[in-house]
Amino acid sequence: MLRYFFLAIILLGAAVVAVAGFRGEKSAKSPIQIFNDMKWQPRYDAQHESGFYADTRAARPIVPGTVPIGYTLAKSYYTTGANNNAAVKEPGAFSDAPDYYNTGKFGEVYGDGIPSEAGEINQAFIERGHERFNINCAPCHGATGAGNGIVKQLGLSTVANLHDARLRTMPDGQIFNTITRGKNTMGAYGSNITVEDRWAIISYLRALQRSQQAALADVPVANRAQFEKTQTPAKQ
Repeated sequence: MLRYFFLAIILLGAAVVAVAGFRGEKSAKSPIQIFNDMKWQPRYDAQHESGFYADTRAARPIVPGTVPIGYTLAKSYYTTGANNNAAVKEPGAFSDAPDYYNTGKFGEVYGDGIPSEAGEINQAFIERGHERFNINCAPCHGATGAGNGIVKQLGLSTVANLHDARLRTMPDGQIFNTITRGKNTMGAYGSNITVEDRWAIISYLRALQRSQQAALADVPVANRAQFEKTQTPAKQ
């Protein structure tokens, strides 16, 4: 019986040492680690060489087009400051001002039309909207706005077809509000897309909708001949 008692004492002591270790003891040897817990990772120290990259540098160049947080690229994209919006004075702006430009509403009523504060509605503005649409909208709504983006293909069934009559007749301000605050399964993009880019997206969306609903009468007279030729049915 006594030997079992001493055996238990020895095992208990070993357990205490195993858990607590030799406090205060120092050794030049590497400690035994059963679980590293990410203490040792494959990484490169600053200014060290790398055998993986062709230029042998561990530190990689900055990705073209990226900027530090808080840095402004002058004249790189539309700016509310340049359009004299008193609520915001920085390029690529976000705002909670109560006016139509920043909310899409006049009081409690949705407005229609692209506000003049967004800048001139020209080809560059629409192309900017095209770019932002492809980045933020196309993953769900698809490149043509038909509601068949990759997210829809992966199982999200409640993606709207942007060519539905309901959305073609929806006021621009209501679409702006939906982009800003989200609706149903669509998340809010007000914190991701600047005010002017939201209006640019809407301008591109209207052009996209028009392209899918256009009639021959919408084509300039000078260009109708070629369309009429392509639409002439073949003779039997």
